[in-house]
Amino acid sequence: MKKTKTIIGTCIGLLLTACGSNNPMNSGELPVINIEAALQSPQEMSVSDFGDKITYVPLETLDESLVKLGSSSKMIVTNEYILVGELSAPLLCFDRATGKFLRKIGSVGQGPGEYSGSTDMEVDAEAKRVYFRASPTQYHCYDFEGKFLNTITLPEDNFMMGGHHFANNQAYAYCNLANAATTCRAYAYQLPEGICTDSLVLSERVAKKQKAVMPVSGTEAFGGRLFMWEYEDGTWSAGNRLNSTYQSMDGKLYHKDLFCDTLFQMKGLHREAPIAAFHLGNYGGYGRYETTGGMEGKYVLPRVLFNGEHIYFTLFTGLYDIQGLIRKIKGEGIRPSIGIYNLRTGEVKVQKEKMYLQHPDEGMPKACIYTLSTDGHWVAVYQAEKLVEARENIPAENQPEWMKNLEEDDNPVILMIK
Repeated sequence: MKKTKTIIGTCIGLLLTACGSNNPMNSGELPVINIEAALQSPQEMSVSDFGDKITYVPLETLDESLVKLGSSSKMIVTNEYILVGELSAPLLCFDRATGKFLRKIGSVGQGPGEYSGSTDMEVDAEAKRVYFRASPTQYHCYDFEGKFLNTITLPEDNFMMGGHHFANNQAYAYCNLANAATTCRAYAYQLPEGICTDSLVLSERVAKKQKAVMPVSGTEAFGGRLFMWEYEDGTWSAGNRLNSTYQSMDGKLYHKDLFCDTLFQMKGLHREAPIAAFHLGNYGGYGRYETTGGMEGKYVLPRVLFNGEHIYFTLFTGLYDIQGLIRKIKGEGIRPSIGIYNLRTGEVKVQKEKMYLQHPDEGMPKACIYTLSTDGHWVAVYQAEKLVEARENIPAENQPEWMKNLEEDDNPVILMIK
């Protein structure tokens, strides 16, 4: 065949103290990620900050498996598969170990079980199910072999952000923003019946009248699509369309609300244990409704990923200033900062307004953390043309066979870091 061209409830107050050099995992105290200090001394970050073992997985390039991972794509990596979704295209399934193309899952269309595009998909790694969103309350369910199983219907239709998270045959929904129709902050549903099994009532009822809503299209690496609200009383707020407040790893569920300073491990909808707290000091605030002036120059954390050893986070300014955000987009573009916290050493690193990491091997291009696999491996992406260009500066004896045979229009190469 011819080759062609991803805290339920109100936040409690925490006593924030700077992280010392002692190992936080041995202290018995809640680790505190001192971002305020790290922002004052930003550093260039490397792939080696995330782990010392790097595995390369070139995705097989066939006529039926063409991939162009970018800002409009979504990728989920399980312990067996690499699933890649794109707008108006079916979901592609690759073998994680070899990169071999296995199958398409489902199809794009308007018929029974079909979906409009595979970027609006979520995965339950433990139950081995893929869910495609058909409407705010309906999802088409497939197994990893590509077999259509059923369509589930969830009763509540009051989430302005609309995203759901799937884990252990449960569906979770979290309301980033209160509105007139919302009575609860979070819901859990038993699948496949879609029966609501738990919910948490909002601790605040805010009947603010909206003046403007602006979508902010972010990449999967940034944390997904955001929305900004302006209210008639001059305050602002924001939420995440992809519901990245939740994360599953090795069957466990974690949660970090956009406006809370703590990452929690969850039991159902409830906070079972705090993992770490973020301290931004003068650089940040966690008010859900703020004035533009009140957030000027301050950061929020739209995305947090945890793999048991490190906590990765993105930092973003301007979420309460639409005009400032427009200037960024028209000028240098959206340039979030990134950071990593080592739970064993207590070290915090922040790289300001750059998402790409230095590679430890000479000649290799920089890499960007794209997502976290469901078993705790950091995932980065190399476009083939970048590697072909870099190949000119790498001695042939240091090149693996897949790199020697790579062509510019081949599928991307996936990096697994642990």
